[in-house]
Amino acid sequence: MSKIRFIYGMALWMAALACSKVETEKPANPSNNEIRFVLQSLPGGIPDGTTELYALATLVAGNNAELVLRKRLSASGNGSYVSETQQIEKGAYRITRFLVQDGNGQVKFAVPVAQSEKAPLVQKPLHIGFDIGEQALFEQKLEVLTVGQTDRSEQFGYPAGTLNADAEGKMMIKLRAVVSIGDIVYDSLPALFKITSWDANGVRFEKDTLLAAGAKEIYLDKTHVRFSLLVSKWNVIDEMILAKEELDEGTTYVLGGAKSARKLLKDETFLFAEGAYRPSGKSLYFYTGNRLDLVEYYQKLPQFAELQLTFRDAYLYRGDRVERISRTEGGGKFVGNTDFFYNAQESKIMNIQQQSYDQQTGAVVSYRFANGQGQIEIDYLFSNGKGMEYQMTFVGGNKVEDGAATQQGGENGKYKYDFNINPYAHMNMPNLYLSHLSRNNMIEQKKGYAGAIPSADLYKIEYVYDTEGYPTEAVKFYRNYQTGEFMYKTKTVFTYR
Repeated sequence: MSKIRFIYGMALWMAALACSKVETEKPANPSNNEIRFVLQSLPGGIPDGTTELYALATLVAGNNAELVLRKRLSASGNGSYVSETQQIEKGAYRITRFLVQDGNGQVKFAVPVAQSEKAPLVQKPLHIGFDIGEQALFEQKLEVLTVGQTDRSEQFGYPAGTLNADAEGKMMIKLRAVVSIGDIVYDSLPALFKITSWDANGVRFEKDTLLAAGAKEIYLDKTHVRFSLLVSKWNVIDEMILAKEELDEGTTYVLGGAKSARKLLKDETFLFAEGAYRPSGKSLYFYTGNRLDLVEYYQKLPQFAELQLTFRDAYLYRGDRVERISRTEGGGKFVGNTDFFYNAQESKIMNIQQQSYDQQTGAVVSYRFANGQGQIEIDYLFSNGKGMEYQMTFVGGNKVEDGAATQQGGENGKYKYDFNINPYAHMNMPNLYLSHLSRNNMIEQKKGYAGAIPSADLYKIEYVYDTEGYPTEAVKFYRNYQTGEFMYKTKTVFTYR
């Protein structure tokens, strides 16, 4: 069995738009543009058994600063593939490395470097220069070649070990990144590792490798005498320096760190209509220290040009646990309370009681864990005497499936996530449906309905992130559930303390 060594440094508005003055969205950071990569084809198509593909690119700015990007690739019709977008400062850049990896970090395709053996096989080998100017979105088109099992890094013009290197003369170890944000441990993370080694003559060798989530294999030269393993993730940097005799082949080395969670101050939602994003709502969050005390909700109402304060939620605590959320309307009228009751260890919510105007809802919560999956079951009883059973399944800290059933029908969902930070998971803001538990951000959902069918179905979310892993923007896409036809999109802009 492998040894493991731990080293730590450790939505309610859909009314008509008002015809009077309309506020338009202000860019979150006017100095930033976005870039994405476009692959016109993948020679031979997606390899068998491959479900996810990622673009791994190194960009060098005019000041020689390096930017390493790893972005998911998606099919875009006509055999082409496009990457997720990345915010980027204006200026001149050149691409010095471009690889396509599968979810396990194996290189499947690559753009060769000029003057390499493979370079004549593409029209435009690396290094490729480009300028980021005034355009909001810059698309860089690239042509890749298949990386075969016997292809060597040198044939593509890359340093030895860049591609799926031959293990002869190498020592295999595994690397894993673990970062604690607040009280949540993110232990399934893709991360950038810098591997530095020195031979017996003191000659230094460096390699940057962006490894997929989990414990991933790397190969070290057995003739080298000293090694530095360094991880960089969300501005957390951790380094381990080991002599050759201190390295244990097959061992998993875990590097990472810990930092406090950032606090969300505001989220603003805009509906894209008539060619522009127009305000539809916002939420403001108020704290005492790091504890959430008050949330104010604003909505766009048809009879007003400006957003209107509709509700206030005041949070009351017993120790560190939210005991009651008291809601009032924007004008001060009392709406009701949501009360939370915990187990003896004060670690889990076991019962919820909600009064909203003249309606009462009770909920009993139960938990179980089996086969690597966590399940939460909630039984609801409403004022009309009817009930609902709701079940959520969690894997890796995220809700991946759920289902609700009543006498009138029900619904179910399956969800996919990225690897970045969900700010709501760090705010200690429970609700009747315990909907803020997932640690990462949902990027896709597939819903099924029995009975009532919604007029619009959310199916995809795209994010822009800051360097610390928090979303600064989220664009949600909605479609007609029955026809699949796109209907509209919204954008949420996040502001942090």
